[in-house]
Amino acid sequence: MNDKEMDLNNIVDEVILLARTTGAYLASEQRSLQKQEIELKGTRNYVTYIDKEAERRLVKGLRAILPESAFLTEEETVTFEPRDYSWIIDPLDGTTNYVHGDSPYSVSIALMHETKVILGVVFDPVADQLFVATGNGAATLNGEPLGVSRQESLTNAYIGFGIPYSLDSRGETILVNAMKQFRNCSFRIKGSAALEICYVAAGISDAYFHSGLSPWDVAAGAFILECAGGRCSDFSGGDHYLFGKEMVASNGKLHETLMQHIITAE
Repeated sequence: MNDKEMDLNNIVDEVILLARTTGAYLASEQRSLQKQEIELKGTRNYVTYIDKEAERRLVKGLRAILPESAFLTEEETVTFEPRDYSWIIDPLDGTTNYVHGDSPYSVSIALMHETKVILGVVFDPVADQLFVATGNGAATLNGEPLGVSRQESLTNAYIGFGIPYSLDSRGETILVNAMKQFRNCSFRIKGSAALEICYVAAGISDAYFHSGLSPWDVAAGAFILECAGGRCSDFSGGDHYLFGKEMVASNGKLHETLMQHIITAE
């Protein structure tokens, strides 16, 4: 193990602790959240003082870990300035679930070096599930190695998906294509993109697709999935999923079939 790897391992331990303490804060605040304290950020898209406070805590903690790093954040409590290392964070992924007293929701943290994600942590404080990755083959759930499923066909596949706040004609076509597969597969909407991608990494789900996503929704989860042996792409099959606002995540074996019959089918 070289010094760089040792440093990354030290960093991930601190990030895990920060994710857990932020998750504990979210869980505590959810129990006392009143709906009149919710501020509408857009149709079906909520933001609370809790999102913003959780983000401030994350930024403060992560800045202490890497003082020269930049931040790309959902609530924009800090201004993004391009640097060699950037944190991509969502303090509360699954806000709609959260404000209705539901689950799942998660804390999502990714570290990017230049244009490549090198660390991912996603924490579900309700289920106490901690997904972590620091490199290929090094993806874990609560310390145990992750591995994708072996499902190769749509028949009996277990697939997660999401519906964006603004649904265009292409998105509507994809949903219609999915409906045609209802007799073949099981579809689920869980409401936290970061976690749903991690479920694919853990072999719980076989695939996941969603449009209208932001980098903080997918950066950590996609890295964890790829480290667990899965595959991510945009709706054209390319690699523009981090900033391209669309994601297909799979165990790899099911990817082309999913693309052909649901994502790109006319």
